[in-house]
Amino acid sequence: MTETDRGINASKLDEAISMLERYLDAEELAPLLSVLGELAENPDDDTLLARLSDVVGNLGVLQGAVLTYAPILVGLLSDDPFSD
Repeated sequence: MTETDRGINASKLDEAISMLERYLDAEELAPLLSVLGELAENPDDDTLLARLSDVVGNLGVLQGAVLTYAPILVGLLSDDPFSD
């Protein structure tokens, strides 16, 4: 899958990071912020998407807040029903 298919846009990831740091506890979200930064630098790395999925899955009650301030994650983590 290409960058455009996944919708990975470095500027949108940077915006998401900024919003998360501004409105939520950055220390608590350090693993998420780290993987988002890496993904912004390497958007074609599928291992980073897998790590992102694991990190978001382990956020517990913070998931809702994270998805509110970083809605790009919904598109990144959702499965494409039309892919092989």
